[in-house]
Amino acid sequence: MRSYAAVIDPTAQIAPTAVIGSPFRPLLDGRQIRVSTRTVIHAGVWVGQFTAIGQGVTIGACSLVEDYVSVLAGSQIGERVVGTQAWIGLGVTVGDDSVIKGHVGDSARIGARCRIAGDLIHRQLDPSLPWDDPSAEEPAPIVADGAFVGWRALVVGGVNIGAGAYVCTGALITRDVPAGHIASGRNRITHPRDWPGALGKSPFFRAVGNSV
Repeated sequence: MRSYAAVIDPTAQIAPTAVIGSPFRPLLDGRQIRVSTRTVIHAGVWVGQFTAIGQGVTIGACSLVEDYVSVLAGSQIGERVVGTQAWIGLGVTVGDDSVIKGHVGDSARIGARCRIAGDLIHRQLDPSLPWDDPSAEEPAPIVADGAFVGWRALVVGGVNIGAGAYVCTGALITRDVPAGHIASGRNRITHPRDWPGALGKSPFFRAVGNSV
């Protein structure tokens, strides 16, 4: 394990090839990300092989960050979170007890007890193959920059949640959500101007550059 100015609880298990608190590379547009806080790994966390945890990231107690996962600078990961085959961007927030398997863009917010993954239940269609054989992989969701996924929402399959989209609490989403739209219930997609309640007029949509 390589560690850059990180605070790691002694009960955490970190694979020898993991990199903790790694300096962030310049972005393609030339910006430099500077984070003044230390990376913090809390009690009971497990970090797998070849995983990279960026500067200023916090990983909550008893979370499992599997092999080859990337968590970029400034992200806050809650307790008992499972991250598998995930790429988590800059400044992301993930709530407690969530499962992330997919791409989560910069500044996205994922509520507690969410599932963002290929299938609700992993299917072993060919018992002759190992459980984690690459041929058994399912398409993973993409949550774009600035999107919000509410408490206990499920985002399933190879779907795209557009930039600045809002997935309501308890929603089940198995289709694409356009940027700046609201997703609720089971795949109900609504433009903010057509939303009957106060959410459609929320500053959230103006903040992400959406038209209301």
